[in-house]
Amino acid sequence: MSALQRHCGWLLRAYPAWYRRDRAGEMLGTLLEASPPGARWPSFGEARALVIGALRVRGRTWLLSMLWVVIGAGGAIYATVTITHIGYGEGFRWMFQWPEEPQVIIDVAVIAEVAWLLLSVPLLVAGFVRLRGWRRRNWLRVAGWAGSWVAGLALMSQAAERAAAGEGGTRGVLSVGEMAICAAWLVLGGAMTWILSSPQTQADSSSASKVAIR
Repeated sequence: MSALQRHCGWLLRAYPAWYRRDRAGEMLGTLLEASPPGARWPSFGEARALVIGALRVRGRTWLLSMLWVVIGAGGAIYATVTITHIGYGEGFRWMFQWPEEPQVIIDVAVIAEVAWLLLSVPLLVAGFVRLRGWRRRNWLRVAGWAGSWVAGLALMSQAAERAAAGEGGTRGVLSVGEMAICAAWLVLGGAMTWILSSPQTQADSSSASKVAIR
């Protein structure tokens, strides 16, 4: 396998497995034909088209869920960093802040907190609709989706509780608990991606197959 084939294969992994099974060979062949002789990497335009196509295939619900997970993971990292500062305590909007924390970080954290809360209920509903939760054969995936959503709420709550437990203390060090919460967000993102990995409907599968490199 050439370097170009290997690097194109990495980009194709942005697509769901069901789509790669049907189209990976065709897309890889198109990329190889469009690349100049001796190239080791696809062009920027080709790479961008692949990524945009992958996002279209995965759908809006996946994008919404990844945004929710990224904000949640960012909140866990923020709480972890806050805990490492000696003398941290409760600040604006019940958020924990460290002494002399820059205002720009506080503003971003507040916006992220509000965005995460506002996204929570629409995300749950979008997942139910995306998985066709009213059909009996989909109930197992819907239950997994609801469980993942509850797990996200629990992770956010755990991060806040751990910060509150040491408020104003002199910890200044990380513990296994904080690192585990951050890692759990990555696992949660993978679980939500797997739950949404199947095509929505036969019509969606047909339309997705028309996504091409431009």
